[in-house]
Amino acid sequence: MTPYYSDGAVTIYHGSCLDALPELEPVDHVITDPPYSEHTHSKQRSGHSLTSGHGSPRKIIDRPRDLGFAAMDAATRGFVCGDIARLAARWVVVFSDDESTHLWRADLTGCGLDYVRTGHWVKLGCTPQFSGDRPAQGAEALTICHRPGRKRWNGGGSHAVWTFPIVKHIGGVGRYHTTQKPEALMSELVTLFTDPGETILDPFMGSGTTLVAAKRLGRKAIGIELEEKYCAIAAERLRQGALDLHSSCEINGRIGNASMDSSQSTFLAEGSER
Repeated sequence: MTPYYSDGAVTIYHGSCLDALPELEPVDHVITDPPYSEHTHSKQRSGHSLTSGHGSPRKIIDRPRDLGFAAMDAATRGFVCGDIARLAARWVVVFSDDESTHLWRADLTGCGLDYVRTGHWVKLGCTPQFSGDRPAQGAEALTICHRPGRKRWNGGGSHAVWTFPIVKHIGGVGRYHTTQKPEALMSELVTLFTDPGETILDPFMGSGTTLVAAKRLGRKAIGIELEEKYCAIAAERLRQGALDLHSSCEINGRIGNASMDSSQSTFLAEGSER
């Protein structure tokens, strides 16, 4: 496979993980955020509040929301779990909606991994329940597994619950992907589950937050992403995060400078609307 981007610490492959995963050599860990289940996709809503000029009560306007990617299906999940189990030497951490944690657990353990725990990211500032007839979902699950044998992490006896604000699009910056995870959360997971110098695989990398966190913390990372626009955004984030902003790195088979021209700036601004 030819990398879309490579800088010595991080490698990005553009394409389907179904094609890329069988080509990879073993890694130390897998930390990834796959597409949600069809249940969650079908219930996505977006909205905003309106007030009149006379101080009338707020009205919440909501509408269906397209996440911009297909839901996870059973065949893909099973295939991915098989390769994850083959590749990961230690920890496997997989985000999902609560409704499909049992499916990820069953497939991962069915492929030979030990189930360890279900963790949760408590999402400060997330969407309310627009219908008002039931509690809103305020967290995402993390299915945590490990290769059979001795287990070790850097969190001691701390709980598998992490509380961080969601990523919001403010002033044209900050959010590149519809389901982007906060860098602070991913940095915490990288710190707790991995050690400096180890390699982390993210087969559903999106806009590359896990890769950015890994690089900042002295780890290596491999990312796979189906949509080229997110590969480009992740590559730019990695270049901007480097200490030497004028160092060269390989992008899509070419050596490029880390500085960003005006056309790239426009592309990133458009991508961050998603």
